[in-house]
Amino acid sequence: MTVQEIILARNPSVVIDARVSKLILLATIQTGDVFGAQKNDAIALLVLHWLSLENRGTAAAGGAITSEREGDLGRSYGAAITQGDLSQTTWGIQLLSLRKMLIFGPRNRLTTELQDLEA
Repeated sequence: MTVQEIILARNPSVVIDARVSKLILLATIQTGDVFGAQKNDAIALLVLHWLSLENRGTAAAGGAITSEREGDLGRSYGAAITQGDLSQTTWGIQLLSLRKMLIFGPRNRLTTELQDLEA
C-alpha cells in the first residue's frame, strides 16, 4: 500500500491535499530506510501523528494529556516525555511500537540464546 492509502485506511477523514503531500515528503525524509518493508506504515503514522497534534492544538504541550475538563475548561499534562512528542498521540505511540519491533539498539552483552549458540 502507498502512504496515502495507509493514511486514508487508518483515518478516512484526512483529505490528501498539497499540504498533506508535503507532510508525507517531510516524514519520508525523517523516517529514512530503517523501517524496511514497514517504511510506508512508519511514514503514514508520523503524518497522522503530526495532523493529530495540530488538530488538538497541543504543539507546545509538555507531556501527554492526563485529564481534561470541559466546564471551566481545564487540561492537565503528564511529566516530561522521553520519546519526544510521539507519546502524545495514538499514532505516535504506534510508531514507537513499530520502532521497538524493527530497530535494534546497540547491545553490550550477549543474550542467553546467542551464548548458547557460541558454546
